[in-house]
Amino acid sequence: MGFQIITLMENTAPRDCLAAEHGLSLLIQGEGCKVLYDTGASPRFLQNARSLGADLSGLDALVLSHGHYDHTGGAAALLTGSFRPRTVYVGPRFFDSRYSRKGDGLMEIGSVLERETLEAAKVTCTVVGEEPLALGRGIWLVSCFTPLEEVERPSPLMLRRVDGRLETDRFEDEVAVVLEGRDGLTLISGCAHVGILSMCRRVSRLFDRPVTGFVGGTHLMAADDARIRYTCDCLRERGLVRLGACHCSGPRASEYFQEHFPGFFLNNVGSRVEVE
Repeated sequence: MGFQIITLMENTAPRDCLAAEHGLSLLIQGEGCKVLYDTGASPRFLQNARSLGADLSGLDALVLSHGHYDHTGGAAALLTGSFRPRTVYVGPRFFDSRYSRKGDGLMEIGSVLERETLEAAKVTCTVVGEEPLALGRGIWLVSCFTPLEEVERPSPLMLRRVDGRLETDRFEDEVAVVLEGRDGLTLISGCAHVGILSMCRRVSRLFDRPVTGFVGGTHLMAADDARIRYTCDCLRERGLVRLGACHCSGPRASEYFQEHFPGFFLNNVGSRVEVE
């Protein structure tokens, strides 16, 4: 049993024929299971899939990691096109309005996928709850995270509207993918807003196995040097051996990890990661 992860959209592309944007989209393929994880900020991930020879036909699932525009922007094009998935999976509060504080104002950054589009596409929409949800042999969805590290406190600049009130967005509802490999688990995250250390710790506890691989956004782009060092040290000490950071990880964190984490690699558009 093995899996392959193909990055269809990310902030950077190594070849001129591939589009790049601030967003993320990954195609995850395993034995009898094909999952699209996020759809970038626009339908351009579909163009990259064609250029990369990544077949999107027969999708078992579309998993949307969280309700931000840069992870959901291409969802409507997918749902109204010829690669419609059987099921869409989201977190418990996916459709909440979400904002980023910019000076004295707010910028809306929520999902651009509307409930009406989902209903019109006539696909099943399933909410991922407290318990891990199996998609196929060795592939799981996990949500309902909580911060377990002091350095991973929620940012006061990230907000959501709940019952008409603005509150700090804690991102408990981010949906991660977990792949069971021969020597450990691989965790795939859209942004790890709740914190990569907290997410890895919870997943390891749930499955009683170490998380040895991570692919996705680490949301360290605004982290200070102390947090970056601490995160790198903890991940090594806790058994992570392969880290494919991308999207919201930030150049400073990426440069530090490249120098201090032996299993680090930049996960750009076109990257192919094998999980055995």
